[in-house]
Order: sequence, then C-alpha cells, then structure tokens
Amino acid sequence: MIGAMDAEQQAVRLVPSRHEEWLLRYTEMAGCLAALLPGAHLEHIGSTAVPGLPAKDVVDVLVGVDATRVVEVAHRLRDAGLDLEGELTHHCWLSAPDRRARTLVVHVVEHGGRAWTRRLTFRDLLRRDADACERYLRVKEAAARGSAGWDDYTQAKTQVVADLLTRA
Repeated sequence: MIGAMDAEQQAVRLVPSRHEEWLLRYTEMAGCLAALLPGAHLEHIGSTAVPGLPAKDVVDVLVGVDATRVVEVAHRLRDAGLDLEGELTHHCWLSAPDRRARTLVVHVVEHGGRAWTRRLTFRDLLRRDADACERYLRVKEAAARGSAGWDDYTQAKTQVVADLLTRA
C-alpha cells in the first residue's frame, strides 16, 4: 500500500480561493460523471464550493446513488480511470488523476443518506454564515500548519465540523 501511504503523507497546502476555476473543474467532472452514471445526483462540496474560502487546490464532488449501489458505482469509476482510494459499504472515495497528484476527489455515498445530508448541510452553512466560515477557516489553517498529511488534516477539523453542524 505504498500509494496510500504517499497520499497520507502529502503536505496540506491551502491556497487563496479560486472559486471560478474550481467551479469549472467541478462542472467538467460533473459532465463526465453524468455520462458515466445516468441518474446519479451530483454536487460540488468542500471548501472549493464556498466562494472566497481558501482551500486545498482539490475539488470535491459528491455522487449520490442508491445505498445498494455505492460500491458498484465506485468500481465503475475505478474502471473508467479514477484512483479508488477508499472503499466502505456506505462511502467510497476516488481521486483524479490519482492519489499522488489529486485535482479532484469523488465521494460516492447514498443519495439522501447521512453522509450526503451532512456534507450538503455543512457546505450550505459555510456559504450563508460568515461567522461559521471564519471559525472553520481558522481551524483549517491551524490544521494545515500542524498536520503530517491529509488524514491528520481531516482529523484536526472533525470537532469544529461537528460543532458547526450541531448549530446548523
């Protein structure tokens, strides 16, 4: 699992918002995904979906499908060339072009399920609540400075995300 280790150890670097560029990257990937996965629900999530918010230069795409199809859809995306990084029965994630040079991460989850709802609720909270967005940004910046890689970075933000979702 050298590839997975490389991904975990990649430094996290936040860049100033490139919202228009990120929206274009999402739109292009969403078009490809819609052609591969007719009927799937697609959303732009994560910090790149929040205008003005600094972020990793990696666009997150949420794909919602029936709960029984999450793994099958992830395998279809892997077969189409995405790098399958993680596979759980309720959430699979893939990267493009691969885990060492990510420009996109695609999350496959149950449409309308807990993971789907939490990610959209959090995105929408950050879009409408400047105080929540500022609080999250402070934690993101500290996490990026103090983390050993992507996993540490994500874990360092877990509590603030939970706190903000409780308020939402």
